[in-house]
Amino acid sequence: MFVFSSGKDLQLGCRLNWFVSRIALPLLCYRHLPHADDQCMHADSCERCLSAHMECAWCTDKKYKDAYRCLSRRLLLTNNCSETYIYENQPVLDVLQDKPLKDYETRDQAVQVTPQRAYLRLVKENTQRIKLSYRAARNNPLDLYVLMDLTWTMRDDKETLEELGAQLSQTLKNLTANYRLGFGSFADKPTVPMILPQHRENPCAGEQAKCEPTYGYRHQLSLTDDIPAFTAAVANSKITGNLDNLEGGLDALMQVIVCTKEIGWKEQARKVVILVTDGFMHLAGDGLLAGIIQRNDKQCHLNKAGEYTGSLDYDYPSLEEIYRELLRRKINVIFAVTQEVVSSYMELSALMKEISYVDILSADSSNILELIKKSFASLIKRTQFADNSPDFIDMVYYTDCGGQFPSLQKRNYCNNVSLGKQIDFYVDVTLKKHPDNQVYTHKIRVEETSLSEFMDLDVELQRPCPCQDTPDPRKEEGRSLCDNNGYLYCGMCSCDDGWTGTYCKCPTDATNVTSNEALLQKCRQTLSDKSTSELVCSNHGDCDCGKCLCDPGYKGTFCECRECLDCDEKLADCSCGQCVCKYGWSGTKCNCDGATVACVGPTGEICSERGTCECEECQCEKPYLGKFCEIDPEKDNKLCLFYEPCVTCLIKQKQGMGACENLTHICSSLDRQETYSYNFVHELDPEQNQCLVRMVNKHGIQCDSFFAYQVIDHSNLLIIQAVDCEPTDKVALLGYISAFTLLVGLLTILLVLWYIRAKDAREFARFEEDQKNSVRQENPLYRDPVGRYEVPKALSVKYDENPFAS
Repeated sequence: MFVFSSGKDLQLGCRLNWFVSRIALPLLCYRHLPHADDQCMHADSCERCLSAHMECAWCTDKKYKDAYRCLSRRLLLTNNCSETYIYENQPVLDVLQDKPLKDYETRDQAVQVTPQRAYLRLVKENTQRIKLSYRAARNNPLDLYVLMDLTWTMRDDKETLEELGAQLSQTLKNLTANYRLGFGSFADKPTVPMILPQHRENPCAGEQAKCEPTYGYRHQLSLTDDIPAFTAAVANSKITGNLDNLEGGLDALMQVIVCTKEIGWKEQARKVVILVTDGFMHLAGDGLLAGIIQRNDKQCHLNKAGEYTGSLDYDYPSLEEIYRELLRRKINVIFAVTQEVVSSYMELSALMKEISYVDILSADSSNILELIKKSFASLIKRTQFADNSPDFIDMVYYTDCGGQFPSLQKRNYCNNVSLGKQIDFYVDVTLKKHPDNQVYTHKIRVEETSLSEFMDLDVELQRPCPCQDTPDPRKEEGRSLCDNNGYLYCGMCSCDDGWTGTYCKCPTDATNVTSNEALLQKCRQTLSDKSTSELVCSNHGDCDCGKCLCDPGYKGTFCECRECLDCDEKLADCSCGQCVCKYGWSGTKCNCDGATVACVGPTGEICSERGTCECEECQCEKPYLGKFCEIDPEKDNKLCLFYEPCVTCLIKQKQGMGACENLTHICSSLDRQETYSYNFVHELDPEQNQCLVRMVNKHGIQCDSFFAYQVIDHSNLLIIQAVDCEPTDKVALLGYISAFTLLVGLLTILLVLWYIRAKDAREFARFEEDQKNSVRQENPLYRDPVGRYEVPKALSVKYDENPFAS
């Protein structure tokens, strides 16, 4: 839309030699423009042109004589715009490296992300989508570093880990065939107040025991596949102690992360640190208690013996620093902690959930193997992607997580991913604006957050329109084309002070805003209430020196009327974009002869008296629906009510509930020329409009049946889904159920009795067998509590001979 200004009038109308083009290229050429060209032609600058539609192109050729400089490339070439002067959107997506996904093999590395590299040419405000696929590889190398708290309270945990060395090997083999183990231990900063000065040499003196002096972190064993070496390293490690229940775990963890060479991290392996402790951790700032004020420098400070030499020089790292380093170096951390401190570590893990996991450690660490297995499975079941795109490039991720969701979800992560399951992410890349530093080539990396797997994007930004710089009014180029009252810039006239218009032919008073407004006022339509519209040329044209130059497809003094493209002059007259039908004709194009036979429904009404018949089709009033406007969504269906008596009789007849009189009369058309056809079905098509028939049988039971109807060329078809309305014999049903229950009960009792008798018989037979086979032995120490005495035979005879002798 052309707008006047009081200074230099930079025309954004892009129309050169308007009147010549109106003669050379008739307006008819644009009456049937494609949709893209229809959007392009209204753009009034190069930048707006390219933003209007992806197919829009801008012509900067000063010899171009068409009315519109913003059209599709094809139409610009047709209208003789030189190809070298056409500036257009040219988005490009080219995949440069696309190795297929594969599992780990002895000689070749696994490929878990594809494609690996792509080229993108981005157009401002245009979105390009690239597909990114991920699959967790089987037997992918695993580097597992055990970082253990070896303060006094963890002494039994160390012994347990030492004993479980061989079992740990088997557990890791079940996870992957390619694994390495490393070991390190930590306590706390060896200074007051973390320790007592009098116990510096033996921090376990308070426990009446002797242990090694306190140390911050000690790297005991680099990553290796030698399991005996790991077991020996654990066995040779020494218990130490500190004063409180706050440990220097973050100090140790930072060294494990940054000392890549010393630890032996492999680039392509899944890197995992399992931190085992029963205490809390010191955080950044706690070093001030010991007079340590220097911030942690995130550098490696291990000597040849594996001792952390910066313990007394640098403060504890912050959680944010740990998180950033874990992300940057693709290391996952598992916090294996006791029940007493698990809630604190849960909160810590929530801050870096994509690369951490927390589980409860038993009091003596006996469940550490199960914990490793469980936590590793949790880590490989989650995948998440991130990128380093600049602020002016927007990247949005969509995925259905391998079918977990019915449609694509806006998310860059997936949980519960099965091993070997391919997950597809769709990344939408959008250039929001051009960079202020005018750097148009960038490299963006889209990477898996816990693996060294990524996709590199070589991004080139399409530069702004070549004529978007500030114009130089000293250039005389094209002044003759602007009536010597302006200069040609980007294919349009930029007028000098005091001149305006498409070709700077309209003089204005640069100091009088009123004169400019008066010209615009001439291009505004007077409304019915005698007020003036705020729209200049009804938003369908440009105001040039107080006159509207209408866009194609519009006409009128103020471009207020559309042209009638579909009106037949023999059947209608065109009135401001609308066809006014002549007598005997109807329809939006006035091509209908007024016949209404096809609009008469089975009820004999035209469109059920709820609409009008146009071109033998019902145009229903709101809110009515249906072929004959018979459906009132909030009330009833006229045809359902019309067919209901017939359907009721047909159902009664089919189920033997009594015959209807005059069935033929009820089930025939109003003129009695046709008898309705009908079918009984088990189930109706859910896409059809269904009608309800409610009946009451002789027992007073209410039954609901349904039917649908079809009207084709005035032939009526009824499709009926009838429900059996005869009630079930409740007495007989109750008898059957009772008899069945009694029979099952009797059988159950008999089975139980048989089982008891059989069991008793077996037990008694076993007892008798044991009695037969047993040998009775007497205990030599046993003494019978019953005394028995026997009279000698000689004495007995004597007494018998003279029983009364004195």
